[in-house]
Amino acid sequence: MPIDRCSAPTRLPSLPRADGEPIVFDLATSAIAHGDVQIAARKGERLSPGMGVDSLGQPTEDPKAILEGGALLPFGGHKGSALSMMVELLAAALTGGNFSFEFDWSNHPGAKTPWTGQLLIVIDPSKAAGQNFAERSQELVRQMHGVGLKRLPGDRRHHQRSKSAAEGIQLEAGVLASLRELAGL
Repeated sequence: MPIDRCSAPTRLPSLPRADGEPIVFDLATSAIAHGDVQIAARKGERLSPGMGVDSLGQPTEDPKAILEGGALLPFGGHKGSALSMMVELLAAALTGGNFSFEFDWSNHPGAKTPWTGQLLIVIDPSKAAGQNFAERSQELVRQMHGVGLKRLPGDRRHHQRSKSAAEGIQLEAGVLASLRELAGL
């Protein structure tokens, strides 16, 4: 069954716009997403400098060192650190979930998560900016495209979703075997 905005609405921070898919904000406040570190570790790849530290707090490019007691660094220096702190406060302190330093990912492989908090803030634009919010969003997009911005937040997600609906999802043989094993097949 094809996936579209009606049957599978985005559950990530997003804003409507008049002439296109919603603008979707999906980002980690760390220099790299934890899932990308897991993928690099499985593939035996090194990370770029500045992504994380090992268990002794020393910079490392080894994803396994980050996963085995190390930590991800925030993006954007002190400003990224402040944003990361705000996210921790909203998604952990406010919801009762674990702070990122309070759990050990090694005991939660794959998609299993150790009681992380989730915070959703839902705003009805018609109650704030009125019915023209989507048109106003589209005008910002037009202006940004006019100065050379090629890709909006969420464009890759929308493209990948359409491609996957049309062509399916390609998996490496080892990943498929792992999924089948987890499913008991």
